[in-house]
Amino acid sequence: MLFVSRESATFFYVKRQVEAACDLAFGPGRMRVRVIDIADRPDLAEKHNIEALPTVIAGTRRFIGVPVAENLAAFLGSLPPTDKIS
Repeated sequence: MLFVSRESATFFYVKRQVEAACDLAFGPGRMRVRVIDIADRPDLAEKHNIEALPTVIAGTRRFIGVPVAENLAAFLGSLPPTDKIS
């Protein structure tokens, strides 16, 4: 899950980087990114204790901040099988 604000100047950049990271980590088109705008779903932001944006949640781990696709792909690829995004 990608928690963002669509009002952010970096929204489209962040979304592209997360999609590219998923393609690098799992293969092109194998993973769909669930984008959650905190303005639309404050309940989910609260449930997942989102304190900073953007935040990517994969299993029990978080990647916080504006990602670079290669760094996020390495993070996703290093997750234990139980934390991998399904």
